[in-house]
Amino acid sequence: MSTPLLDKAVAEMNWLFPRMPYVIRISYGGQSRPVGSGPEKVEMACKSVESLRAIARSDIAAFLDHYVVGDADINGDMYAFVGARAHVREDALWRVGWLQRLRYAWLTLFPSPVRRKLLAVSSHYDLSNEFILSYLDQKTKAYSCAIWKDPENIGEPFDETLDDAQHRKHLIAAEALEIQPDDSFLDIGCGYGYMVHLAETQFGCKRATGITLSKNQVETGFSRNLQLKHYLELPAAGQFDKIYTCGMISHLDKSEIVRYYRHVYGLLKKGGRAWFHMISPPASTAGITNYNTISGTFSQKYVFPDHYQFPISKHIRIIEETGFQIRQAHFRYGHYNKTLRHWYRRFVDNLPKTRHLITPELERAWHLFLTYASIIDGPGAYIKQLLCRKP
Repeated sequence: MSTPLLDKAVAEMNWLFPRMPYVIRISYGGQSRPVGSGPEKVEMACKSVESLRAIARSDIAAFLDHYVVGDADINGDMYAFVGARAHVREDALWRVGWLQRLRYAWLTLFPSPVRRKLLAVSSHYDLSNEFILSYLDQKTKAYSCAIWKDPENIGEPFDETLDDAQHRKHLIAAEALEIQPDDSFLDIGCGYGYMVHLAETQFGCKRATGITLSKNQVETGFSRNLQLKHYLELPAAGQFDKIYTCGMISHLDKSEIVRYYRHVYGLLKKGGRAWFHMISPPASTAGITNYNTISGTFSQKYVFPDHYQFPISKHIRIIEETGFQIRQAHFRYGHYNKTLRHWYRRFVDNLPKTRHLITPELERAWHLFLTYASIIDGPGAYIKQLLCRKP
């Protein structure tokens, strides 16, 4: 039985990825077959007949589930495995089935309640601090995209430290916001609070506050002025001069984005400024989103529950309809890809010291999360940074 099933799996993969410029080998029960042509880079090693069947029916999402629980291995170049996405026959084939799409359909209509959002964020950011910090930089501990001098240079050894690139990201925003000592400053989704710390120390801001939904970040952050709080818990009373938010927008449900921008607008004083930093994909004619794709639903299931990424056109329309004036817009390519490559190198290098802190399933999921995001989101998505003013 195994030989016909293996042959079918290979045939399905060759059909799904007809222009693969390298070989992905599929193996099961001591037998193997190549997919693609050129140098061999990675092996999909099926350890159960169910994982092989998933490939044979072109269900890559199901194969990834088998991989996470240890029913299959991915041996070799992980970037080559996830890079197959670029060679899929057509974008629509990167979607998951209807049943999996329905799992997230309600999030497009109904925003998550605060408690659900607390649990969703905590499930990721309140993993062991030692583990999370093992792949972040130590200067800022930022869990968002850095800004590089040369984002296209992704080779090793790296040309610039992650610490310097992360500091640059914060400094660019702080200078654009023109943070003053007497400003009331708020960082929404502050992480470990480096931006609050920078506002306090380098810009002399006496009223800087950061809010996050991670207990770990509050307890071990850079500033004493960090709070465990949902943004909706702050009254929209026009009390802040400057607001910074970086990466947090990706954790909003599709149905929550209008409410979010309206609330931030309400938090600002007249004449106040807001800096929005986000990763978002280009608009897709195939209707590709992270609620319906193989990589997007994988992240929803194993990494970042209840998150969504919007094309910039949707952000701009909502922002302007809310009443903001957009004063600056920056589109930065390559920075996310390079940031994730730094994180993945640190993750792999530190695994001997951190493996005991996580489950085998989480370790496998992170191999895919950090490389998928680099190969799929990195080149296709780009950083959008918007400086907005409340007139």
